[in-house]
Amino acid sequence: MTTPAGETVNVPVSGRLRSNNLSAVLAAARNGLGLAAMPRYVVADSLASGNVVEVLKDHVLPEQEIHAVFPSPKLVPGKVSAFVAYLQGHFGVRWWETLSKA
Repeated sequence: MTTPAGETVNVPVSGRLRSNNLSAVLAAARNGLGLAAMPRYVVADSLASGNVVEVLKDHVLPEQEIHAVFPSPKLVPGKVSAFVAYLQGHFGVRWWETLSKA
């Protein structure tokens, strides 16, 4: 994660619960089982409802990318091109900031 001063900080974490499933991690955090580093788009509703509380508000996680992958750029069906265009319009730069904030 990055501090407000732009410094990258690595924090070794250990605990009883480990998961690569964001829904499971969010459920654990909502049930008081500890802290979770999660993307805002995953926790927006829980933040808005007060089920979880944001800590380290000034720190940010590394940005994520979304990729559309298909076999050949020459043979892309129209519906795939239309869907990719929709995603590009829907998920613009910093789209997660438009989600509800507590």
